[in-house]
Amino acid sequence: MAAPPDLKVLCRRLASTPVDDLPRLCPLLVNHVLRCGGPLSAAQDANKAKDKSSETPMLVHKLKTHITTLLTGKSPAGRFAAVCLVKAVIDVGGWESLRASDAWLRGLIGVLQVCEITNPGLGTKETNNPQKPDPLASKELCIVTLTKIYVLLQGYQTLVREMVTPTLPSYVTACLQLIKAPTSGRPPKVPTSFIDTVACSLSKLVVLYPTTLRPSAPQMKAALRAYIAPTSFDDVVVPQSLREASRRLFVLLSYTAPKNGSSEEWVKAIRSTILDSHGTVDQIFRAVVESWESATGYRSQAVRPGPEPSGGDSEENLPSWSGVQAGAERLIGLLEFLAEYFNNPTKAPVTVPLGEILDLTARITLVTPPSGSEDSIETNPAIGRDEKAELWSALPDIHIAVLRLHHALVRRLHENAVPLVTDILDQMVRVSTASRHIPTMRETAYTLTNQLLLLSGPTLPKLTVDSLAPLIQSTCHDILLSTSHLDPNPTTTTPAATATKPQKPNPNSTTSTLTNADAYLATSAPTAHHHHHYPHLTAATALLPLFLSHLPQRNLAPDLRGLLGPHGDPPRTAATPCWPAACTRSRDSRGRYYASVLPFLVRRFPRDQAVEVVRSNLVRVVGRGVRGWGCSGKGGEEMKEGKDEEEEEEEEEAVDGGEEKKDGGKAEKGTGKVASRFECGIDGTRIERFELVGGGECQPLCGGQKQCAGNTRGAGAVSVAAEAQERAV
Repeated sequence: MAAPPDLKVLCRRLASTPVDDLPRLCPLLVNHVLRCGGPLSAAQDANKAKDKSSETPMLVHKLKTHITTLLTGKSPAGRFAAVCLVKAVIDVGGWESLRASDAWLRGLIGVLQVCEITNPGLGTKETNNPQKPDPLASKELCIVTLTKIYVLLQGYQTLVREMVTPTLPSYVTACLQLIKAPTSGRPPKVPTSFIDTVACSLSKLVVLYPTTLRPSAPQMKAALRAYIAPTSFDDVVVPQSLREASRRLFVLLSYTAPKNGSSEEWVKAIRSTILDSHGTVDQIFRAVVESWESATGYRSQAVRPGPEPSGGDSEENLPSWSGVQAGAERLIGLLEFLAEYFNNPTKAPVTVPLGEILDLTARITLVTPPSGSEDSIETNPAIGRDEKAELWSALPDIHIAVLRLHHALVRRLHENAVPLVTDILDQMVRVSTASRHIPTMRETAYTLTNQLLLLSGPTLPKLTVDSLAPLIQSTCHDILLSTSHLDPNPTTTTPAATATKPQKPNPNSTTSTLTNADAYLATSAPTAHHHHHYPHLTAATALLPLFLSHLPQRNLAPDLRGLLGPHGDPPRTAATPCWPAACTRSRDSRGRYYASVLPFLVRRFPRDQAVEVVRSNLVRVVGRGVRGWGCSGKGGEEMKEGKDEEEEEEEEEAVDGGEEKKDGGKAEKGTGKVASRFECGIDGTRIERFELVGGGECQPLCGGQKQCAGNTRGAGAVSVAAEAQERAV
């Protein structure tokens, strides 16, 4: 059997190309390897026994020998090409390549251990290998390749015992040596992107080999502790990806606990984070007098004396911070760290300290920025105004982190979070109302409310539903504003409107005023504001139908229900008239009807199937006077008794008129028999049902002055016409 041409070309290029030219050919070489998956994954002993004259096993052996030679060579360019080829061979070679990768494992770890890094600021060198050091790109690719090999080896216990157990500690030690935390005041030796790669690699391996990595757990914490909750005042700017990777590794280190202690280790770690958060709150909230009382027995720490709040002096804790802004960033990082505990799996079932978490969030959400003057909040007179203003500015970001923590908590607990819904909604409404002008706050609140309503919306009590009024109004406001149905500046007036009688300038006046001339040009049409791509508008659009479908409508105020109606497409708006509870309170205390969107739906979407189904079924149920729908508050029966005679007379007149206009056995349009007439209890709409004598369009009793909402179904069919009347005052 002939060898694949890609395998021949690959071996020829590796043998004929100078080592220093191999890096630029790596894309081509890797492409050849990916096309040789069959020969690389086949058992070489079986191939030799099957066909001794075949050159495929020989070429495969030659390729692996070339890669090993380059990997153990002295040229950094050759080692870089070898790392690329090892990664490609492992991807397509399967078990056959894995079992022969022992030499590659040691060679890759050797590349990581070649460490000679020069710090321009300090002028120092660290060398632990006489070889010429490799660039960080080669080391980072080595980490990716080694991680892939260790992940694939996990399924083969024999290979784990022979290859992973002897080499994995050396790999972890080499990685930690590269990213070890520098002394205070010095920048790290490697960029943050490289540290991110190491953290991601260790996060994957600590779950697969917890026992092997148990001795290295303290070193991992020491190397990555500074990236858990950094501040903008630290020596290093930490990207968000590195923060998330470091937090994930810290959470997963509970896997390395001995015996069955992973659950206790997880609970101990999360409680330690809660205490750190409380300690940070003690310092940055020193400007206010808190009304919070701990439900779990926490006692506030003494406020540190000094011009600014500070914390984190212990070496075992996170790096120190000073100032309200730095403390707020530290608290936000700790809250995000708490959320990470619920975003990652655990080795065994754990006991979640829900009471302590809600106690912390309740304390934070009880302090909100003042709506008007600072007199509405009791503050500490010993703290200056500048620190208080800085605290008011930082509170919205802290509250957003609290809502995201609730989101992660509810998403992880699912139905087990039902008892917490009322408390979470109360905290969410409080902070979102205080910072409703911030789009990120509204987006987070909409997303969390969506999640909570899907979980237990129909069971919410009336008090909780009433508290959602500001959120419902904010949702409708955002949707109306995005569709240009609402003026973003309703109270502002143009200079042209206020300056209808311009005064002549005084030539003797010495004062001059700069005026924008374009402001006096009146626009003929309102400007459309299309913001459909904004995240908070997407969240508001998804939340709006849940107010109608997942809230108990009997607990929803009528004015809020009327506000929810005409705000979107038929599937979202058609849910408005579908609730029987809407008709049980069809009149207010003064006897006026509440608004219904059914006539508007029929007018706007006359050919929509969903709207037609809603309209037909609603009219049919109201016409029968079903109990609970409250047709005009009379249950349908009393109205029928009071109007029997009138209906009979009008029916006879309609029939007589139809017979007189017959011509050749054909009925004109609009002639027919009134089957029933009644008034809908939703908004006083007059409903008339016709039974046509012949074909043609139905005609309402108004004589065709208003457009009929029904449609023709053919001769002898039953059609329904709805006519909206003015509300009775």
